[in-house]
Amino acid sequence: MVDSGQQHPGTSESPPCPFPTSSIPNFINDDSPPQRESSLCAAPSPSPHRPDSVPVVHFAHLIGTLFMFIILLFPVLITAQFIPLRAALTSSKAFPPIIEEPISRRPMAAKRLKKRLLTTAKRSLTLSTTAINNTPSSNNSIIVPSYATFPDYCANDTDVIDHILYDTTVHYNLYKLPANPVSVRIELWIQEVTSVSELTQDFEIDLYVNEFWEDPGLSYDYLRPCKGNLSFDHTFLRTIWAPNTCFINSKSAKIHESPFRNVFLMIFPNGSIWSCWRIKATGPCKMDLHKFPMDSINCWLTFESYNYNNNEVRMRWNQPTPVLKFKEINLPDFYMVNHSISIREANYSAGLWDELTVHFHFQRRYGWYLLQGFYPSFLFMFTSWIPFYLGPKAIPARTMIGVNALLAMIFQFGAIIRNLPRVNYVKAIDWWILCGMTFIFASLVELAAVGFKMRNEGRATFRVKDLPKRGGRGGKRKTDALVSCERLDHYSRIAFPAIYTLFNVIYWTYYMFIAKSTT
Repeated sequence: MVDSGQQHPGTSESPPCPFPTSSIPNFINDDSPPQRESSLCAAPSPSPHRPDSVPVVHFAHLIGTLFMFIILLFPVLITAQFIPLRAALTSSKAFPPIIEEPISRRPMAAKRLKKRLLTTAKRSLTLSTTAINNTPSSNNSIIVPSYATFPDYCANDTDVIDHILYDTTVHYNLYKLPANPVSVRIELWIQEVTSVSELTQDFEIDLYVNEFWEDPGLSYDYLRPCKGNLSFDHTFLRTIWAPNTCFINSKSAKIHESPFRNVFLMIFPNGSIWSCWRIKATGPCKMDLHKFPMDSINCWLTFESYNYNNNEVRMRWNQPTPVLKFKEINLPDFYMVNHSISIREANYSAGLWDELTVHFHFQRRYGWYLLQGFYPSFLFMFTSWIPFYLGPKAIPARTMIGVNALLAMIFQFGAIIRNLPRVNYVKAIDWWILCGMTFIFASLVELAAVGFKMRNEGRATFRVKDLPKRGGRGGKRKTDALVSCERLDHYSRIAFPAIYTLFNVIYWTYYMFIAKSTT
């Protein structure tokens, strides 16, 4: 029987090797160089005494090949089996160093991570043994290999969310304060002011409320995320801690739903949180109508945390632009002059609360009131002066003109004050209308004086006519009566416009300059 390790004397060359071992990297920790020909490849020549030696050689080749593949895949399988989700990142400044963690931690995310790493490993069978740390580990922890082994790996959104909220080893508690106290910064974006009402003394505004705070329990930068931030809808807010801020002085507030609930949430890798609400709110306004319609209105909204006092949450305006307007606010009756912010500590029985207040200053547009109130009153006033030129004898015509001017002024006054709140002080437009009615009434008094004088002088003339004529004294009395009435009309034609002009100078100077500068 011929030894299988010796070459047959009649054979000049050995059979070909189906799997050259020189092409397979040596994953075993052996410093000896690889052999170019192994016992598996240097098979003996067929022996005349062993006709079945060729099948035995092929079977040995197959066994050797399987053995080498097991050696190749063994480190990869070990790495994919025990690598945890919270793997260490590279040693750059943006990521923490490699750390040791128990095998049992983060099971759900680690399961998906293991599958992804195994797929990556199968695509690259030329991994070097220097990329894998074979240091022995304890029973409950392993040394996480460097991410340089898998440079293209990053944690997707699902891995990050499962790690933050659903991993039983993390134990995120939404009822626990992220810090003591938590610093919450507020920023408002003014979209539109839809109305300002004098009757209800409020205003309606559409705005974006932005909140910024930090929660270390939601940080995930060590997971090497694929994206720089994660975006969520309003349902995610129920699963994390929130400062529960609100408008404490609003008459009503509603989150827009067009077509879905307009709530935006973004979480950054370092645990910073940005929430944004698109709200339609109705807030109070302070109206001082002494200078109406040349007045201004101050409206405000106050923002605070409803559940947490200063010991737990500190509210601050986000600098440098705490309030931002998308466009200039212009309404048919008002336009926004400016806005301002303030902060104060409100004292309640449960402690101190930070109250952030934004003030909106509106100036009334009085062009409509000039056209509908002031200019018509000028016409009524000029109409009441026409009887001064009709003469003392046109008493019926003068009476009709004066009464119609007075009634028109009264109706106009009622139409204006119908849309104003009932206040217990005199407004600027009240002074204008009342003074105008006073001038028209004074013209009627002058008409009554003329008529009374003409009537009395007429009776005296008739009595004189009944007596014997003594030099024509009756005609002289009648002439004197006409002259005195015409003289009264002449004085009225000068006095009424002069006094009304003086009133206008005083009125407009005070309300347009003096009163506005003292506001």
